[in-house]
Amino acid sequence: MLPTPRSSTARSATRPTSTAAARQAHQAWLKGVELARAERHESALPLFRTAVQKAPGDAVYWINLARSQHKLERYDEAIASARHAFELAPDSEPACQLLAESLRKTHRNAEALKVISALNSGDERSAGWHLLRGSVLLEERQPAEACQAFLSALAAPDCDQNQRVKGMMQLGQCLATLRRHYEAGQCFRTVLDLEPESLGAALYAAHYSAWACDWPELESDMQRLSDCVQQLRATLDAEARVQGLSPFCLLTLTDDPQLLKWAAELACRRRAVNEKKWVGQRVTRLERPGGKLRIGLVSSDFHHHATTMLVAEVLEHIDTSRFELYFYSGGIDDRSALRQRVMRTATAVRETAQWDNDRLAEAVRSDRIGVLVDMKGFTAGSRMGALAQRPAPLQVAWLGYPGTCGADFIDYVIGDPIVTPMEAADDFTEHIAQMPHCYQPNDSRRSVPAPLGRAECQLPEGALVFASFNQAYKVIPAVFMAWCRVLAATPDSVLWLLVPDEETQQRLRREARAQGVDAGRLIFAPFMDIEQHRARLPNADLFLDTYPCSGHTTASDALWAAVPMLTIAGQGFASRVAASLLDTVGLPDLVCLDVDEYIDKALELAQDRPRLQALREHLVQARTASPAFDGRQYAKDFEALLLRMVERHEAGLPPAGLPADEPVTLPTQAALPPLHLAA
Repeated sequence: MLPTPRSSTARSATRPTSTAAARQAHQAWLKGVELARAERHESALPLFRTAVQKAPGDAVYWINLARSQHKLERYDEAIASARHAFELAPDSEPACQLLAESLRKTHRNAEALKVISALNSGDERSAGWHLLRGSVLLEERQPAEACQAFLSALAAPDCDQNQRVKGMMQLGQCLATLRRHYEAGQCFRTVLDLEPESLGAALYAAHYSAWACDWPELESDMQRLSDCVQQLRATLDAEARVQGLSPFCLLTLTDDPQLLKWAAELACRRRAVNEKKWVGQRVTRLERPGGKLRIGLVSSDFHHHATTMLVAEVLEHIDTSRFELYFYSGGIDDRSALRQRVMRTATAVRETAQWDNDRLAEAVRSDRIGVLVDMKGFTAGSRMGALAQRPAPLQVAWLGYPGTCGADFIDYVIGDPIVTPMEAADDFTEHIAQMPHCYQPNDSRRSVPAPLGRAECQLPEGALVFASFNQAYKVIPAVFMAWCRVLAATPDSVLWLLVPDEETQQRLRREARAQGVDAGRLIFAPFMDIEQHRARLPNADLFLDTYPCSGHTTASDALWAAVPMLTIAGQGFASRVAASLLDTVGLPDLVCLDVDEYIDKALELAQDRPRLQALREHLVQARTASPAFDGRQYAKDFEALLLRMVERHEAGLPPAGLPADEPVTLPTQAALPPLHLAA
């Protein structure tokens, strides 16, 4: 509802306004309100401006002007108008919320919190006020405080069902951030009870059940998710029915590439609805300032982060006589040695954490970027809204997200012949561009610390140690049952897992006992810093990968530590990353096509210690002999692939698939039925 002039929630200042001016202001305001209600905000603006000019002391006119400016994404203008309204009426919650929300849209969260706290209201805070405060706190990485705000919103007397749904969704995200995954799942199930067709709630409920290894709930969550998907796929306006949706959460629940593509396209269309101005002025001319091609990298991970560990050496060996690197950095400055190392490779660094998408897109245009590389996809810190404005002539997805982004404004996805075979082109909205070897770069300068002893890792001496250090949400029931079958057939073995949460550990122990395996044979490792982690890895005899989302950095860490690994290659990108790594280090025989083969090979290797030792020796040699760990060569191949894209563009040709010279083929059958997690 639009506020009315001189209402109790937005008092006018005491400045006198002539009767004629007041009448003209009111008439202009009424016409503006009618247009705004019809979503004709561009037409409403001059009328609201007339109202504030004729009656500058009426806060409601300023609020309506700010709201239309906000709807048109003119956030700086909206901030100025809403600030004026809030100064006139410091007890006006609409003015307070509109100002705070506009500040939030421009990533000025600290200012937004001050505004929210400044509301001078003697009444009990509304549910909307608490919801906004919680949202800003969550973005400011204060999840514990945000939880309290959302609980207050849910307890507010005026909390309606729409606000209850929003509060529960946000509370679930807060609890997940605090690694309280079981409780997070309960929040999303509550949303589903209120809105049974909520795809976002169904997806998050299943995702956090998987995180908590709460498999009885996961089974029912998966059924509800499947029902939601079927209903939405049968509708013509699915994007209008979806609120929050992260396709990333689906990667560990299905190996159906077409379903993953549908979800990604749906998420992009939904963002288009929210963004309103989805595509801006497209840049088509590719420039080479100073004769060099400018490559823009968009990421929030230029600090001590797994992605930056992978790319550091590649960035160091980009040919600076032909290329310039521009970083659009949306993350923290942790002052780490790794951040300093990668920042030295950049020609220019733009710190974009406080920028809105318009400002980021304009900076890319002004910097005359030739190839803009998105390194986030559907992960935290994504800036899809900026890429959607087409600020660079070529836009590429690389490394950050193992699947399609579903976006027609991204021209290429960089993969390789295994993770993105050319015959899988229909699973991507982008054109496939293949690196000749594994798409995942690695750093040959990463350390090889002296190994920790088994006693230091709470591992039994002499036992065969199976390990899987992938996150708990990747451990689906069918894979854990396979591990239990391997353990049952090798009595002298243990399973070493990276699951720090005690409640989740207890659930896994119960599942092991149900499969006839002594729960004491599950050994849980704590999180450690990277050097200690690398030092403990050699204590594993065989790394057992997960499916349908395989290990990525975790897998390359294991191979770097000379730990042999078994994986299952499915149909999708995310299920084939470890397979690509194994092929690149010369061990394609360790890639399995289904669970039975996976179990059989694990048992064969468990009974053949000389073979395991030979595999270790092979991996030690691979550190220097394999392209998997050659960042210098990767940089050359990466440059060559980007230049192939540029050559097509400069020849006036549209983007097209760019296969590697020597394709490698793995069968693409699904190892498990899509969207089915039963053992």
